[in-house]
Amino acid sequence: MATTTTRAIFPMIFGRRYADKLTDGASTPLKLVRLQIEQKVNGDFPFIHQIATTMTFKNTHNIILEGAFEFTLPEKATICGYGLDVDGVIVDGVVVEKQAARIIFEKEVRKRIDPGFVELVTGNVFRTRVYPIEPQKTRTVRVIYQDQSIADNNTNGFLYQIPIQFQTQLESLDVVLTCFGQAITKPNFLIDSNQSINNYPQFIDNGNGQYTAEWHLTNVEPSVNSEQKLSYILSNCLKPVISAIEKDSNVGAYFAVSCALPIPNQQRIDQLDVLSKKICILWDASLSRSNSKENRILELNTLKKFFDIWLKRYNQIEIILIIFRNDMDEKILFQLQTNNWNKFLEIFQDLPYDGATNLSQLSSINLMQPINYYFLFSDCISTINNNSFIENLYSNFKAPIWIFNGNYLHEPYDIDFIRYLTQYNEYGGGYLNREKLELNSNDLINIIETIQIKYMKIHSSSSVKQIYPSNSITIPLNLDRFLLVGQIPIPLPNSIQFEIEFSMNNQISRLSISLDMSFNERNSFGLIRRLWAQQKLNELNAFKDKYKSDILSLGLEYSLVSQFTSLLVLETLQQHLQYHVCPAKSRTLLYNQYMQYQTIENNKKPNNISELIQKWNQTCQWYDHVITDIDRHRAYLPKVPQPSSFPSPPSLFGFTTIGHTSAFGGVPTIPTAAFGSAPTATPIPFGTTSMTNQTTTQYFPPSSTTTPVFGGIAPTSSSNSSSFTGFSFSTPSTQANTAINVSNESSLSKTEETSTIVLNEHNPQSSYITRISSSHNRTSAYLIYLNERILNRQSPSFYFDVASYFFSPAAFSSILDKFNQQQENIQIADKKSIEYGLRILTNILELELEAPQLYRTVAYKLMELKQWNLALSVFQKIYSLRSDEPQSLRDLAIVLIELGQYDQALQYFKQILNEIWDARFTTIQTIVLLDLNRLLVLMNKNVPEIDSRLIRHLPVDIRIVIQWDTADTLIKLSIKEPTGQICDGYSSYRTDIGGYITNLGFQSDQPIEYLLRKAVNGIYSISLTYMTNAQHTLTGVTTVLVYIYKYFGSINEEKQIQTVRLTNLNQTIDIGHIEFGDSNLEKLKDELQKSKDECHRLQNQLINSKQSIQSNMQHINITCDGCSMSPIVGDRYKCIFCPNVDFCQNCQSSTNHQHDLKHPLICIRDSSLYASSIYLQNISELIHLNIRCASCFVSPIVGVRYQCMTCKINLCEKCEFLGLHDILHERLKIIRPQ
Repeated sequence: MATTTTRAIFPMIFGRRYADKLTDGASTPLKLVRLQIEQKVNGDFPFIHQIATTMTFKNTHNIILEGAFEFTLPEKATICGYGLDVDGVIVDGVVVEKQAARIIFEKEVRKRIDPGFVELVTGNVFRTRVYPIEPQKTRTVRVIYQDQSIADNNTNGFLYQIPIQFQTQLESLDVVLTCFGQAITKPNFLIDSNQSINNYPQFIDNGNGQYTAEWHLTNVEPSVNSEQKLSYILSNCLKPVISAIEKDSNVGAYFAVSCALPIPNQQRIDQLDVLSKKICILWDASLSRSNSKENRILELNTLKKFFDIWLKRYNQIEIILIIFRNDMDEKILFQLQTNNWNKFLEIFQDLPYDGATNLSQLSSINLMQPINYYFLFSDCISTINNNSFIENLYSNFKAPIWIFNGNYLHEPYDIDFIRYLTQYNEYGGGYLNREKLELNSNDLINIIETIQIKYMKIHSSSSVKQIYPSNSITIPLNLDRFLLVGQIPIPLPNSIQFEIEFSMNNQISRLSISLDMSFNERNSFGLIRRLWAQQKLNELNAFKDKYKSDILSLGLEYSLVSQFTSLLVLETLQQHLQYHVCPAKSRTLLYNQYMQYQTIENNKKPNNISELIQKWNQTCQWYDHVITDIDRHRAYLPKVPQPSSFPSPPSLFGFTTIGHTSAFGGVPTIPTAAFGSAPTATPIPFGTTSMTNQTTTQYFPPSSTTTPVFGGIAPTSSSNSSSFTGFSFSTPSTQANTAINVSNESSLSKTEETSTIVLNEHNPQSSYITRISSSHNRTSAYLIYLNERILNRQSPSFYFDVASYFFSPAAFSSILDKFNQQQENIQIADKKSIEYGLRILTNILELELEAPQLYRTVAYKLMELKQWNLALSVFQKIYSLRSDEPQSLRDLAIVLIELGQYDQALQYFKQILNEIWDARFTTIQTIVLLDLNRLLVLMNKNVPEIDSRLIRHLPVDIRIVIQWDTADTLIKLSIKEPTGQICDGYSSYRTDIGGYITNLGFQSDQPIEYLLRKAVNGIYSISLTYMTNAQHTLTGVTTVLVYIYKYFGSINEEKQIQTVRLTNLNQTIDIGHIEFGDSNLEKLKDELQKSKDECHRLQNQLINSKQSIQSNMQHINITCDGCSMSPIVGDRYKCIFCPNVDFCQNCQSSTNHQHDLKHPLICIRDSSLYASSIYLQNISELIHLNIRCASCFVSPIVGVRYQCMTCKINLCEKCEFLGLHDILHERLKIIRPQ
């Protein structure tokens, strides 16, 4: 029976929604309405056939969308053509480097112009993206691929299988099959080839050796009981050796040879006279394998077939079971005997399939005892891995590796990785797909115990070259024929003779091949040329990182979709000229125009160093600007509202500087006046220490006695200046002066200041979090999560929220633990909770393959958790997918700094500064300069290759940096300063006390940065607002990473990282605040202000004589979940569905809280009148254990339970209220759990 896979497989579109609401999830289905399939096979070389699939999709939404869909191809298939309809005509695509194709596509989408392209995602999964799809309109895409047929010994012919995958009803389905050749027989369909297509016609003889079969159906329903495919057989064409040759004007000729393999009948030497079996089972328990219990049962039943036969030979089988997902469990040792198979199955009975797939862990397995077989159960698609692990995988695996995969053939799997494990392993092995797993026991045991044949090399006196396979490989036993391809250089001989050498059980055999160089032009349509390229590509893909340039060149030359090439469709000549993409030759007019106008002009942009220096100087000007006492006093005065304006550079900061040059130019910086309300603790530059009488300066980490001078230039310092303008000092007196200046600014040591950065905990207010939090320990919470996952499988927010809950230190703490944690500055969740949290978080990577947005969501959370090594792996993957975005490099550099890998981080920073980036990334280089100069201080290093005008360290009291995972999105960062002024880049980008936002509003450029050189005492509140989303897709839920620094670039630097999810447009979230000065004094001020506010409120109540008595009613011990008013005064609004959720009059209609606006609220004027009512009590304590709601499947039911007396089912309060069950049935209302 067909199953629904966890990963997105077929048509879907990415993310945006309507104007005010955003969807959550990796993708949303796009409707396939028409499907047309054409297949062609050349009977003279029936080993390969060509298929064209034309798909028409409909946009059923009311907005213009960018469409995308994923599809899988058979194991040996190769995409060789791609077309997109433009003005009703299918336009052929051209091969382009993969990253370039995506960049061009996204640029054209932003221009609202028609592009389209197809790319290889991973394994056998391909993705095509199309723009635009008009509302209620259709777009048509054509994909052409060639595939290899299957030898069928029973009919002495070849079997052709044509997948016809669709998941919804089709308006029309058209299929045309064509076979031609000099001596072919009439093809015959298999009787049960496809149960969804009935009464299909027979092949018709058209003469000249050509047969066709076609049919045209309407309103076709998908098959639910079997694989959707057509199968037919071309009989009596299976010869021991089948060969084909194809001329080429450049190479000479390509040839292909398909030969029958000898049937081995000997057992492996290592299988004879052994006393016992030792099997290592590697069991993938990731989320991607949770799609079907039936598939896992098939795998276990196949395993039992092997063990049943072996247990007849041996008393027991020693099993080493290793379960892995995002991490690896402890190995389980099991002695399997004839009577304890069920005991072994109990291990898998309640095994949770959860977490990402991390195949790189396999390289760390090192078993001391000898192993007979390694059995790997997986689809071999790794969503987390170390790029270098594959090269070291074999060092510890000294036995055959057999891979079991019970998924259906159309589901994703990584054939390149499978080939690497099974064919290039000297110990052998193979891949058992679903068809093989369904074989009987004897056939299965013969597959893995019979000796495998190895291809060694060819012996030829003729001139042949570029032979593939080029190295010795193990041939899978289930492969009946061997394929060899190569080139014949010019001048072409009349014939070619060579011998293919095989090895079996260390015995050598040779097969003689003779190729006749006569040609039939009718048979030459590029199949052999492309087959040769694909075989070479298969070999290179085993080490794709090592041979990236070769794979790229091969894909470009032979128009193949590979790991590094894609097929791109552009519409106009201007587009082709702009991006230097030659049109397909099939577009004759456009191709000729392109060749006519093509020039060799170099359109590279000039080096941007002068522009960067100008921007950096503006930042330095802001840094050196004097903030006086008058400025600070003015900051507290009421402001007259003025229309916002955004000045353009170079007058970015609205002031002029006097006597300023670069600190490295030897000219003193402008003096900075003493601050009238300086904070109690000031930043101390890295390595600077304040002493009582005599001061010295050293760098962090400590340098040697002789401090180097960077660039041969020593900075100078004014006696009143607090700026730290360099990395070293030319004389000891200068060192002392600078340290004294820093000391003079510090009125109190840092130890006298109380806490500093306070982050708010964000409760998503989701029903599943409420149910999970009702558990008393992490194990029960995890079981509730697994149950909730059924309804939220494809939601990234679900995994993000639940993982955050497990990471919360207080989630499973006792009362004393919570009290103690509140006394500590650092709160740490226990190890098991972190293990569960990481497992749940990495599920996001399983939802959609190679989706940068999802990778960033996970990576940002890992940074918050300080899981630096794992974050590095994910960011490396992001960089491979988005190398055109400088943020990918900055993320890598930041993580490497945390890991102490300063040199590599420095190289990434230099790359950001030196390369030319898209106009969207206008501010990141100045932001990176702050990071780079901080890094240079840490390294105590001079970097002569960086322009000295860019080297200046700028320590600040406050630095806040935000970035997010969704492209073409605007997020507003707002900082409310103690003066009451708000700096947000929209209404105000700088403040009187010196704070400013580097990015002006209405720009999607990120990161966004807030800087304040000298902070005044008080509280700085931080908030984020989701402004706009300009994507042409249906998703938009955004993860924001917030970096908060206090005393950035100083030795007493503090840093906090937090991630938050913004789910709705115009949503505002309060992140937290930064405290400066004596927090106790500030709290007294806050309390005084609150008292004043309360007095004003009471006065207003007395003045307002018309106010009703009811509005003064206080609801004792009831707190508003919107504004935290306690007690609620006036009307109280209680949610019927959510336990213990109340709102005041002002908040009940507000959208600024996380509560679902669709939930009904009851209005309560006087709570004392209904004190005994169950609806006014905290119903979260009413937990009906082991009771499931028959309508929404929530378990356990929390609150009032209703039992239908007719159907004997249970309903929760929400489903009863909504009337989801028959209203005529009588109910039993159960309040207290029984």
